[in-house]
Amino acid sequence: MNSYERYEDTFSITSYEADLYGKLSLYSLFNRFQDLAGIHAAHLQVGYDLLREAKLAWVLSRIKVQIHSLPHWGDTVRLATWPKGIERLFALRDFCMTNEKGEILVAATSAWLLVDIEKGRPRRLETLPIDLQFPHAAHAIQDPLNKIQIPEGLVQVFEKPIWLSDIDTNWHVNNAQYIKWITDCFSQDQYHSRRMTSVQINYLEETLLGDTVVLFKTPEDISANEYFLEGVSRTKGSEVFQAHVTWE
Repeated sequence: MNSYERYEDTFSITSYEADLYGKLSLYSLFNRFQDLAGIHAAHLQVGYDLLREAKLAWVLSRIKVQIHSLPHWGDTVRLATWPKGIERLFALRDFCMTNEKGEILVAATSAWLLVDIEKGRPRRLETLPIDLQFPHAAHAIQDPLNKIQIPEGLVQVFEKPIWLSDIDTNWHVNNAQYIKWITDCFSQDQYHSRRMTSVQINYLEETLLGDTVVLFKTPEDISANEYFLEGVSRTKGSEVFQAHVTWE
């Protein structure tokens, strides 16, 4: 049952959400996250349309996902989301995907900024007409969303030009596109023999049409249990995202 504190949706994995192995792709998973978060935000009277009238928007700043098992094409799953309170300028929101037996497939925690569209600067969450403090909210993931400490020695993997298809209604690269780039930083052999168990992405700067992002990653080692990645804007020379990925 959906409520002020929690929103859920039950659906089947479609063919266009599946990867080459027939499992839910991470790109589709991130799209499901942002769709359900948007629906619940609208239910809380702080959704896209109302915020747009006030020249405001929600922007995903950080997200960490723990992957226990990805569902297959045709599987029926339940995805739930709920706000978890405020930490400084961040509105915290968690997610949990379960199968028909109620077993947890994916858990995630995220941090969102309320951004003034015209000024491009964060706004204090207390300016909203609702109280986003949820002191008794559950934790899908207990870990805090800290900064990612990128080690030295990353190597370039590829460059990604930003095209029109990468841009969303906020006129910058949509957050789900970044997980596509991260996915493409690993070989097919790695996906064939191992599985990704977690990914954290920290979005540092918006990426705009016409830019090119250079992707860097920990040197290739198919037996490594963790990797660090970052994307650097060729136009500005600054980091636009950082990521930490674990495998087993």
